[in-house]
Amino acid sequence: MNSNQTPAQNTEPIKDVRQSTSRQLVAIIFVLGLATKMFMLPVFLIRTSGRDAYIALAVFCAIDLISLVFGIIALKLSPDTDFFALLQNTLGKPFAKLVSLIIGLFMFAKLTIATTETVTYYADNATSDFKMPFMIIIFMVFLVAVSAHTLRSICRLNEFVAPVIIVCIVVLATIVLATGFDFANILPVMRDPALFKKALFSHSVWLGDFTPIILFVGRTKLKKYTGVCVGAAGFFSCIVSVFIAITMCAAFGNVPQLVDAGTNLSSILQFALGNAYGRIDMMSSVLWSVGAFIEVAVFFYCASRCFAYVIGRNEHFWIGVVLAVTLYVLQVFVFGDTTMFALTVSCVPFSAVMAALSLFIPLLALVCAAVNKRKTGAKAQGGTESETEEQRGENKENSAASETPCALSESKERLGAPEQSNGGAQ
Repeated sequence: MNSNQTPAQNTEPIKDVRQSTSRQLVAIIFVLGLATKMFMLPVFLIRTSGRDAYIALAVFCAIDLISLVFGIIALKLSPDTDFFALLQNTLGKPFAKLVSLIIGLFMFAKLTIATTETVTYYADNATSDFKMPFMIIIFMVFLVAVSAHTLRSICRLNEFVAPVIIVCIVVLATIVLATGFDFANILPVMRDPALFKKALFSHSVWLGDFTPIILFVGRTKLKKYTGVCVGAAGFFSCIVSVFIAITMCAAFGNVPQLVDAGTNLSSILQFALGNAYGRIDMMSSVLWSVGAFIEVAVFFYCASRCFAYVIGRNEHFWIGVVLAVTLYVLQVFVFGDTTMFALTVSCVPFSAVMAALSLFIPLLALVCAAVNKRKTGAKAQGGTESETEEQRGENKENSAASETPCALSESKERLGAPEQSNGGAQ
């Protein structure tokens, strides 16, 4: 090898691990914020707290937005290091694997809830001859394919679907306003604070919709206003979710006993419009519900990546198969009965754990990103100081080397002068 070759010439180009653009991240956050909050969550909240259900949902949205802020800060602090590397650099490999296992279980729980809601929606609204096991099998094939692909693939798919979802929201909002809902039914508020408190503590399993942002840390091409745009997308999706809850409270706030697991915005609009217009809401509702498929895919991807890190193997396809089989068994043999699902999601201890993890996970990403940035900065500063000391030493050696000939010549001149004087004297 040529000794004159610089180290930069020997260095291979670094592979870009960023698999998402800022625009794709904004679209993902928007869909995650509202995809599953439009199905069964308003139903359970209305059953528990009546017309105050939309306030409880607003509180959930506020907590989710706080977790989103944590994730955005982590994105900014660690633009080049992904989440699993942050965990390993901060906690060490054993604790990083333990934390990843807990996060993977959390993602799988969110995945199960979102899948159950989606299947229930199509079973009650899409067709009367709906074959749930058959649809779930097709759904599982889709999810396994998702686990075998990269984050970039999900982002591109969502980027295509998001504009359609926005158009459907506009259509449904127009229908709501055209039907003339009596929004005065949501008043007065807080007639029974005890029931409102019960709703908050019993249904907080729906918190954590923005937690997948942790896997975008270090893998997103950030721009100057990425954080602001991501926060705005999350806020707007929460506004839409609260609007849906207000509409359902206006319809059922006085008679919460009439709402059931299959009640949603689509059925309410059909009742308000009557049969004269047909199911003009159906097309927009079904297209809008496609967002739930995106959310399920995102949580499935996150769960598979967490478990892959735990076992230390990139067998994403087979991990996806195991998760899909487990999810199928739960959907067909456990949560096929909506009563079992209602008991599970209303369990206070389970809700408390899910609520705590929904804040802990993005906060952990933030703390690890801050610690890693501080360590990196300290190493960079130490490296700069050592390089400065080496440069100083080199400068001293160079100056010494440059001064030596002068000193020799001066000594020779000094020695030569007496000889000349002596010679002259002789």
